[in-house]
Amino acid sequence: MIRREWLKRAAALSVAGPTVLSQGSALAAYAERPVTLVAPFPAGGSADAYARIVAAGLSEELRQPVVVQNKPGASGGLGIQTVVRSAPDGYTLGLAGIGTMLLMPLTSPKPMFDPMKDLTLLGQVVATPVVMVVGSGVKAKTVAEFVGEAKRRPGALTVASTGVGGGTHVIAELFQQATGTQLLHVPYQGSTQVMQDMLGGQVDVFFGEIPALLPQIKAGKLRVLLTATTQRLKWLPEVPTAAQAGVPQVLLSGEYGLVGPAGLPAAVSSAIERALLKTMATADAADKMDKGFGIPTLKSGEAYRAYLQAETQRWRPVIKAANITTE
Repeated sequence: MIRREWLKRAAALSVAGPTVLSQGSALAAYAERPVTLVAPFPAGGSADAYARIVAAGLSEELRQPVVVQNKPGASGGLGIQTVVRSAPDGYTLGLAGIGTMLLMPLTSPKPMFDPMKDLTLLGQVVATPVVMVVGSGVKAKTVAEFVGEAKRRPGALTVASTGVGGGTHVIAELFQQATGTQLLHVPYQGSTQVMQDMLGGQVDVFFGEIPALLPQIKAGKLRVLLTATTQRLKWLPEVPTAAQAGVPQVLLSGEYGLVGPAGLPAAVSSAIERALLKTMATADAADKMDKGFGIPTLKSGEAYRAYLQAETQRWRPVIKAANITTE
């Protein structure tokens, strides 16, 4: 299903993609030397794998090496800031996550940059689904049971996050607003300690991306109550979606998009966008993304911008109501 959806999106975009220049003439004015693709997250994870899939595909289409440079820090902001500060020639690109593109501007009083003004959006690529898991100390087997328990003991149940203002934090706040519950937020410095304390029973609930959680779910050490998606996941077909669990607004995924610095010439952005759409249309790319638990969200740069603008409007009141700030 994921592979078919990926290919369907890609086929549609290949017809409706940029028309400023033909692919051949655009490439003639670009890709004369190696390209750097900044991955603003550590090597070895699913997001890093996505970056390498994109890099390999772009390299083949552009007929130049595309080298992945891992530059984690500041929740992805450090790496993408490198892209912002690079020359607008298309030789430094980035694979940006939802935290950098959406949440940072909403939670930081002084953002490192403005994604909408300081970047050229080249295409939306892939999303990693988020799930809600509880530890062995929680008896609830459904969202309704969990909500009932949380309402009986306001502030007693704990919810972990990988840091204030990140995706794992804001979706927990959205869940509380949607259900009228009050959980005690426990922020951590990263997912490793969250996992240790979840398995150890020190924290009750966590909203996290599926790659890190699935092994523990399959082993029965964590229980998943919902997927923060609109469709059931092939990896957890028995688990209800947010809507099926009674909280249709509790939606979030780890979205990744290809970006470049602001001011890219039309010929360059057109060439990159066409190359991205073409390489992501292959069955090989779809299979590789699927192995990294990626769901295709392939869209043009223009559609990626529209998506981020709509999500900004959805999340702004949630973050304001919860008074989330990274100051």
